[in-house]
Amino acid sequence: MVKKDRHVWEIAKARVIVSEREVISVESDPLVKFCPLHEFMGGTKFHTRDTVKKHLERKIKFLFHLCSPNRTVTVDFDGIGYGASETFCTGLKFGLIDSVVEPCDGAGTVITNNPKIVQGIGIAMNALISTSPIPEVISRLKNLGAILLDPVNATLDQTAGVKKAFELGYKKVGVTIAGPNAKEIIKIRAFEKEYDSKAIVCGMHTTGITEDLIPFILQFDLAHGCGSKVMRNIISKKARKKYGRNIPVYAFSEIGQTLLDLREKEMQKEPPKIVIGEFKPPKPLI
Repeated sequence: MVKKDRHVWEIAKARVIVSEREVISVESDPLVKFCPLHEFMGGTKFHTRDTVKKHLERKIKFLFHLCSPNRTVTVDFDGIGYGASETFCTGLKFGLIDSVVEPCDGAGTVITNNPKIVQGIGIAMNALISTSPIPEVISRLKNLGAILLDPVNATLDQTAGVKKAFELGYKKVGVTIAGPNAKEIIKIRAFEKEYDSKAIVCGMHTTGITEDLIPFILQFDLAHGCGSKVMRNIISKKARKKYGRNIPVYAFSEIGQTLLDLREKEMQKEPPKIVIGEFKPPKPLI
């Protein structure tokens, strides 16, 4: 039985449904009304259901062909300063990590040690909630040497992806975990002990997280502040070091700080494509 083509995203905390390369529904109003990255990329001053729809449509039809057979899967340039994919590519370059586990529309959880794939997938990502398999995307990733956790169903399960990477023999695995799923860190750290390996955990999409997740976020190696009031007002004070201004990233462990320090040096040599000079944090923080 062929699984229905359906991809669920979260943009500015609005839930967006894509099917057959069309945005078929924006199911809620965006809670974040302004994002500096979206302003830079799309000229959007204030988020509405319509601007969220147009933002994703642009990524589907013109920029990265998301949710389609032609989905971009390799990129050879940096997008933003301390983005997860950019930071993990730096980690691969300097040997701090040996593989990356990341989500991809049309493929599910992907494991790769190819920096072009890491960036090709990651440069285009918003928060991906669920996805369905796109055979062409899966085939291209496999041909490039990537490992898919579940190519039949395109399952998204970053924690299971870490376990799979350890089983494959990788010892220093970079992985992104969405803020609302922060409790998964307990399983990930347990897998580290079981496989005598290390996961370098980057927290993403933290907007709207609640204070009960603070103890789990603090077990990450690094995490993005996004539009999160909890991250910026509480967790930031417990970080080893802060990087960036508009959308800050916080280091919580020695390896997280080393990784971000290296990324900072790389940016000085080769500035990223997206640089927001003026201080414009997301609004409102939630």
